[in-house]
Amino acid sequence: MTGAFGLAALFSVSVVSAQQYPVGSDQGVDGEELFSVCGFCHGMQGQGGPALDAPPLAGMEAWYIERQLKAFKNRVRGMHPEDVPGMQMSIVSGMARNDATIRNVAKHIESLTPGAPPELARGEIAGTARPFIWRSEYAKLEHPEPADAGRGAEIYAGSCAACHGARGEGNQVLGSPRLTDLSVAYLHRQLQYFKNGVRGSNPEDVYGAQMAIFAKLLADEQAIADVVAYIDSIEVGE
Repeated sequence: MTGAFGLAALFSVSVVSAQQYPVGSDQGVDGEELFSVCGFCHGMQGQGGPALDAPPLAGMEAWYIERQLKAFKNRVRGMHPEDVPGMQMSIVSGMARNDATIRNVAKHIESLTPGAPPELARGEIAGTARPFIWRSEYAKLEHPEPADAGRGAEIYAGSCAACHGARGEGNQVLGSPRLTDLSVAYLHRQLQYFKNGVRGSNPEDVYGAQMAIFAKLLADEQAIADVVAYIDSIEVGE
């Protein structure tokens, strides 16, 4: 079972399961079962698939995963034509037919241990070859100098730390996720999205609109590269 047929089979199994739990039900599809579809792009251990612009998810906070899945499902995020991975997510998220299912898969993601090697391009996941591959034009930063984590630390302290914490630990009360869970490529792309209006322009995306304001304060792609380099340099647990 390979290629598009394999992906279709994964979807069909999950769709059948999802239909057992209609909208409004207080029960949902088992999180690990539904994640078998997510794992096609994100890796079965949530380690990410760079060739498909699928970021690592393992260990991310369940409350943040819930919020993003609902945003994709409700077409608050992932509708801009330049956000190809986001548009894909807005389609796939429809399999989570109710909030209970979203909670289940979010808890499963949070339970995964970060650090597994990322999936390779056209690698095998659950015996299924990837039928497609793309690379976003975003996250290809053009900056004249190598990224400087020292400069990035200064930018971060002035623009990011108040919400995301001095060490990127996040703050659930403010709705700000932990940043040390996120990959360099994903951070690059999302900051570009926020700065350029690809993400955070939907009036229902309150947190995204806040991020867009701060992202626009980043002077250029050099500044984005520097602040991401600083976040990447943070040692978890310090």
